[in-house]
Amino acid sequence: MDDQGGDSVSVWRVGGVARVAGFVIPGVVGVKAFISWAGWVSSPGVETARLAGLWTGLAVCVALFFWWAILRVRLQVGPDGIVAVNPWGTNRLGLDEVTSVRLGAWGAEFHHGDGFKTTAYALSELASGTSQEDRFAELLAVVEADSTRSPRDV
Repeated sequence: MDDQGGDSVSVWRVGGVARVAGFVIPGVVGVKAFISWAGWVSSPGVETARLAGLWTGLAVCVALFFWWAILRVRLQVGPDGIVAVNPWGTNRLGLDEVTSVRLGAWGAEFHHGDGFKTTAYALSELASGTSQEDRFAELLAVVEADSTRSPRDV
């Protein structure tokens, strides 16, 4: 139990340069769109409105892409199980469904008893800035601690 009275949940997100880029690049494109609209206000015309609209559309697309591919991706491990939010969907696993965990090319791989595997992209090479092996070691420690906890400890 943590200080707030609930069970502790560990969360990993994409970090380092990729996470910074996920905020900075959409911000820069958004500022360019804002400047284009300010230019339209100072000299209204069809051409300046079209250019501002194009920059606005590009800013929205870039922001959605970075949110979808980097900022929304996370891995959450707690007593209720594992939640891996990847660009293509959310996977929920019970701790009892996981037979092994290893580090793959695209992140942590949770192997199921039926032969399938779930990959958590939050621990992929996108997690630059900190060693992927260090983050994986943290994950293993949390998974082992949560899987050995008995129901009465929760």
